[in-house]
Parts: sequence; C-alpha cells; structure tokens
Amino acid sequence: MHRIVVVALPGVYPYELGIPSRFFGAAHKDGRRLYDVRTCSLDGRPVPTNADFSVAPDADRRALDTADTIIVPPWEGAEDGADPIGLDRYADRRIVSYCTGAFTVAASGILDGREATTHWCSADAFVRRFPRVRLRADELFVDNGTVVTAAGASAAVDTTLHLIGTDYGAAVAAAVSQLTLAAPHRGGGQRQFIARPAIATSTRGSAGDIQAWLLSHIDEPLSLGEVAGRFGVSVRTLTRRFRAETGRTVGDWFADARVDRARELLETSDLPVDMVAAHSGFATPAALRKHFRERIGLAPQQYRARFARAV
Repeated sequence: MHRIVVVALPGVYPYELGIPSRFFGAAHKDGRRLYDVRTCSLDGRPVPTNADFSVAPDADRRALDTADTIIVPPWEGAEDGADPIGLDRYADRRIVSYCTGAFTVAASGILDGREATTHWCSADAFVRRFPRVRLRADELFVDNGTVVTAAGASAAVDTTLHLIGTDYGAAVAAAVSQLTLAAPHRGGGQRQFIARPAIATSTRGSAGDIQAWLLSHIDEPLSLGEVAGRFGVSVRTLTRRFRAETGRTVGDWFADARVDRARELLETSDLPVDMVAAHSGFATPAALRKHFRERIGLAPQQYRARFARAV
C-alpha cells in the first residue's frame, strides 16, 4: 500500500489538508484500498488552522520516515520562505505541494532548476524569492516526477486525481472522480480564474494613458501608427515608452485586453460568439477563438459554459 503523509504546519488551510484523505482514501482496486494516508504535525501536538479550529493529528514527524509521498498543504507562514520540515532529507520520496506549500518545498532547495507552480496571487512573490525555480504560473499543476506542485485550492483536487491516475491508471482515477463528483480533468490553466488587473494611473502620454485610450477604442481596428499619432509621438517612441513602463509590447497588451473584454461579454451577455468577437475588436470569430485559446486555454463557448452569469 502506497503510504502518504500529510504535514500539518501551524495555520494550515483545512480545505487542502483534507483533500488527500478524501481522494486518495477513495482509491480502491479489486476491493482493496490503494493508499494509506496519515496526517502528522512536527511534534505530534494539535495544530491551529487558519480557520476557527485546530486539528489533532495522531502522528509526529517520525511518520515521514515511512512515507512514499509527502504532501505539504498551504499554511499561514508559507510565503515567508522557510522549510521547517527539512524536506531536503526526504528528497528520495515523492514530494507534493498544494497552493503556497510550494514556497516551503522551494525553500528546501529541491525545486532549484525545476519547473513549479503555485497560486497565481503569489506568483510574483515566488519568482522574487526563488529565482532558481522556473515558475509556470498559468498551470494548474506541474509534475516533475518526484516533485509535484499544484496551484491554489481546487487545483489540489486536479493534482490528486492526476497522481492517482499516474500510480494506478486512468480507470482508478475515473472511479474516484465519479465517487467524489469531481471533474476528472479541467481544461485551461489558471488564467481562466485570474482577475483582470487595474489600469495604471494615467499621466499624459504614459503607458496608463495609452492603455486607457486603447480600452475606449477596443472594438476598432487600430494600427500602431494610429495610436502613436493620437499621442503625437513616433511608433518607435511609443513602443519604447510602453515597453519601458510595462515590460510588454502594445500589441501583446492590447490582445490581452481584447480577450478580457471577450471574457466579460461571455460571462455577462448572451451575445453570439461572432458579436462577442466584433465588440472585442477581433476581425473574425476565428481570430477570437485563436487568441482566447492561446491565452485562456479554452474555447470561448467552453468558457461561457463554465463562467456565464445569469443574464
């Protein structure tokens, strides 16, 4: 039986803490359980959660010595970038992090030179703290074989089902999916959930000013020359200034803005896709679908089915 040990650190998030027991515990084959899931605290004592209650694991850190897989859920001190577990001593096991538990795994050094993910809200902080880790901020999970990192909250479910399928096959994972009413696979990455950023404060001719003007003309076919002329500068100056302030090209930013407008219309209206494309500045529905899939990972109709609000 595959042994899984979940580490409850002070301020642990209860939702992610309970996922291993619920999902790995539901995996059976030929009438037998496939995983033995234990939860430990480092000293075997009760641990406060980030909610209004504590948990009392029945094991201490000695349980880690018997683990095939160690799981690190998010906890309140995770983003400080410490590893109180000492995960480098268990580098021969499979180590899995949920959400900001990736900070704890990265602090051990075992993610250096590898790819990882974490919750999109914490992506910038992760990159600053761990420059030797290649963050893939759009992914729901990243599997390096012996180290697996999941994005936030429900992405832990995606990751757990993936691991069950890796360990025991798709049929076992599908049975767990049916039993728990969890989607066996969610298309798209984290970008489908990321909130749209606010436009920078505008000053005349700044990137924020350019962005605000572009948003007010989002459904119009605009060339760089027309945008530059609007602000009385050359295309070269416009491009240099915009990149210096935002780190991006005007065209790339505007394509993202148009996709965001399409997202808003798909969520809040019943306009057909060709009208959504027109109101978002895409010349054709095919162009909308191309940019939408590149940036969100879903087709527009898939996105609408998932996120549409009552119209």
